[in-house]
Amino acid sequence: MNSQSISKNQVIRELLLIVVGSILYALSVVLFIDPIHVIPGSVTGIAVITKALFNTPIGVVNLVINIPLILVAVFYLGKKLLIYTVITIFLTSVLMDWWAFLPAFTTDMMLASVFGGVVMGIGLGMILKAGATTGGTTVVGRLVVRKHPNIQIGNVLMAGDFVIITVGSILLKDWDLMLYSLINLYICSALNNVVIYGFDRKVAALVYTGSPEKVRDALHDRISCRTMLTREGLLCCCAKSSMMKLERIVKESDVNASCAVADACYTFGGITGDSTAE
Repeated sequence: MNSQSISKNQVIRELLLIVVGSILYALSVVLFIDPIHVIPGSVTGIAVITKALFNTPIGVVNLVINIPLILVAVFYLGKKLLIYTVITIFLTSVLMDWWAFLPAFTTDMMLASVFGGVVMGIGLGMILKAGATTGGTTVVGRLVVRKHPNIQIGNVLMAGDFVIITVGSILLKDWDLMLYSLINLYICSALNNVVIYGFDRKVAALVYTGSPEKVRDALHDRISCRTMLTREGLLCCCAKSSMMKLERIVKESDVNASCAVADACYTFGGITGDSTAE
């Protein structure tokens, strides 16, 4: 299969993820979030607040607010990200208003907050995994980070969503709503991470040892990992679930060894395996 065919298949897979993700995202708003006025953050949260106050269509408000953001971002976002984001915003906006007639799946605040977060998190994770965004605070976050690279985009998104949820709760005069909205936001973020990164998280362990070859061979014999010899020891990447076993192996191989471990937020290419790089 040539590179052109691979690229075409990749685009098809990404567009499929965007479509399915947009459907789930829209259903989470229509079936769970909007009926009880839970505020999900970002522009969708503003749209939910506006509907609760003025009965305006969520999709229309979502589209209207995102248009100027996209016009500004067109000079900063990559072509592919921009196109995918426009498709996502259009799909989610249209579907949220098209399915507005659907009855609420539940009117229980806790159930709606939890399962609304689950469905939205899965949908949003699929959208982000495809390389798109839902607009709103995500676009603002990218623009802020572009101007201030030392600021983490996650902090920008969290701050923006918290402000929207707080202001919305004040306008709707319901502090219980704020707490339910924060629950919804947390669950959405957790499921979003699961979709993008998976359940089996990886770690990168830097082992300081005077016998790196001995430690490396012992690790390869007993756990699935990738290793690389360094000037001061050994760098090992493995599943987080293997950490206790890694610690035992290192101590057995070199009683004077020490180790620093960090979460590997994202890995690709089969990071756990039997091959070795030196």
